[in-house]
Amino acid sequence: MSIPLLPFQRRLLLSCRLSGFSLRRGLATQQPATPASTCELYDIAIVGGGPAGCTMAAALGSLDAMSHMRIALVDSGKLSDIRQWEPPTDTYLPRTLQITASNQRFLERLGVWNLCFEDRIQAYNRAVVTDALGKGKVDLVALNSSSSDAAFMIETKNLVSGLLKAIDHNGSRIDVFERSKVSNWESAPKSDASPAATNWPTITLSNNRQLQARLVIGADGANSCVRKHANIGTYGTKYAQYGLVATLCLQEPISAAFQRFLPTGPIAMLPFPGGFANLVWSLDADLIQLLKSGLSSDIVNAAFRLSPVEMERIYDMLRSNASTEQINNEIAWRLQHIHSNDALPPVVAAIASKSSFPLQLRMVDSLIADRVALVGDAGHVMHPLAGQGLNMGLEDVQCLAQVLNEAAMAGEDIGIVLDRYNSQRYILNLAMQGIVDKCWHVFGARSSLVASLRSMAMTGLDQLPAVKSRIIHAFMQ
Repeated sequence: MSIPLLPFQRRLLLSCRLSGFSLRRGLATQQPATPASTCELYDIAIVGGGPAGCTMAAALGSLDAMSHMRIALVDSGKLSDIRQWEPPTDTYLPRTLQITASNQRFLERLGVWNLCFEDRIQAYNRAVVTDALGKGKVDLVALNSSSSDAAFMIETKNLVSGLLKAIDHNGSRIDVFERSKVSNWESAPKSDASPAATNWPTITLSNNRQLQARLVIGADGANSCVRKHANIGTYGTKYAQYGLVATLCLQEPISAAFQRFLPTGPIAMLPFPGGFANLVWSLDADLIQLLKSGLSSDIVNAAFRLSPVEMERIYDMLRSNASTEQINNEIAWRLQHIHSNDALPPVVAAIASKSSFPLQLRMVDSLIADRVALVGDAGHVMHPLAGQGLNMGLEDVQCLAQVLNEAAMAGEDIGIVLDRYNSQRYILNLAMQGIVDKCWHVFGARSSLVASLRSMAMTGLDQLPAVKSRIIHAFMQ
């Protein structure tokens, strides 16, 4: 039987609880005694200054519960140059990102979006997907033209520049270590879970500075050194394909995305302001070198319009070292029979800078280890055909930031609550990777039967607005 408390007793109990909360929170943020070395002590060390790592730093720096924590951001590049980046006035960079509307709103809440060059960001509400072999087509048009159903295209450097400016606004709460690689790693003993332990993970940087952190967050990409040092296993496969990215100058402005599945891999044109677009073309390994050196606007126009058999003819001409004039004449002759329609993108007039990267599927055994968490490509790599790579990484960041914030508010040790993060994100990431991988295999199949089934499925889907709306919500949000 409970005995009612008198008013002064309730006030005393509340006071004790609040005092206890403050004490526990202080313990969670307290730094261990500095050993007889030059080791610098941090609550959190983020390794990787790309989009995921910088977003992680900006998110943690914005949380009141972490206002007394020391946070370090480590990257091998010169982040100060990216922060001060002045964009070119006559072109766009080929390395770009697609951001879903929900993630854009998250970046807006962090105060990042308005620190980017917004005139270089393109929102869009329509994506046209076609199958070159099966002749199927799906026109995904957002039923609501508001930004809640839109996706956004932004240059990678533009986003990172805005993130670094937001981090600067947090003042001394985040220390940035640029041009620094992790050269050595000492793990925390598994048996020591004390929040005041002196044996947190210790990372030695290439400039010989040592950082000891209660929690290390690996945001250092597909070849993550944090993941390797933490002994987190990976599995997956290489696609024997490369992604070719380039900046396109179009004959007319574009406000929609276009993707065509070719037997040799999907090709996508993604919109940017002012009549520019970004090309993302997945190519078999034997074609990448040919097209890196011989890519022209005529070949891109052909890839969106000619049949797979006709494209093979163009590839054969490239292999046989045919002249640019011969190839362009062949393409022009074949394109004269193609009539424009709303499933075709605008004509490409010129191509600017381009680059390439290998494509792979890489999964991890876990997103966490002892006092280690992975976000972004460090924890999952997949084919870019759906543009979901960074979006998954941003969702990782939001989830981990929430877990750490709740732990800090409860006075818990932020280095030992990571199971909550792993349980929320691991399965979701695997599911998205599986969906994208299955799409790549299905659309890469050259069987006439599979092509016919694809065509029937796409044609049927195109007639179901409610289903298309669900797809738009899932991938564009």
